[in-house]
Amino acid sequence: MEKQEKRNVQVPKAEFVTRLLRLPRGISRLEKYGQKKKVPKDYMLVEAGDIPKYCFIIKTGRAICYEYSISGEERIYNFNENNSLLMESYVLFDTVVPVNVKTVLPSEIIFIDKETLLQAISTDPEICKDIMQSLHMKFHTSMEQIRHANFHNAGWKICDLLLMFAEKYGVDYDGKILIKEKISQQLLSNLLGINRVTAVRAIKELKDMSLIEQVNGYYCIRDVEKLKRHQERLIR
Repeated sequence: MEKQEKRNVQVPKAEFVTRLLRLPRGISRLEKYGQKKKVPKDYMLVEAGDIPKYCFIIKTGRAICYEYSISGEERIYNFNENNSLLMESYVLFDTVVPVNVKTVLPSEIIFIDKETLLQAISTDPEICKDIMQSLHMKFHTSMEQIRHANFHNAGWKICDLLLMFAEKYGVDYDGKILIKEKISQQLLSNLLGINRVTAVRAIKELKDMSLIEQVNGYYCIRDVEKLKRHQERLIR
């Protein structure tokens, strides 16, 4: 009798995958090679279809990678936060960028062209490791986002996103965690690739369960551990 192969089903980890990209090793080695420029909100760094001339370090502010679906809905893939590096692989390999990149806050950006980037890599092996870490984080984040999209429902994804924002922007508020960042229901749906009605329904369910509330337009997690336990139950 033919022996049947045993397969282990691997469900994505319950811990969230950050969409708030940054470079943990820091930008001090790389930033000295670039030109610093202050740009306003909604400044277009790269448009889909471009082969970028520069890679960018977000010194302060924030940029997003996004595109529009056939139905006209905006899809946001990542936030590039302070101390993040983007477009490095496209510059190094003269590759066409598939998405748009723009600032969503007034930002201080460091521009580094291909020749200078190659010089920096050849001069300092630690810079090479910085770039490799940046690419590693993006690959890991993208892979986990795809896996989460395939395995989890909208309620789980909303919990995941709120916990991610709480870790980054959360402050203590009467024993609760107030997320000091304006997060609209439209932003949630754009980040998660779900329609707004579904996002509204999932948020309402969390409010009805007294897991979250809103304070002056900011989301507030009443008990982080209870929200995590609720999220875990959604994958059982």
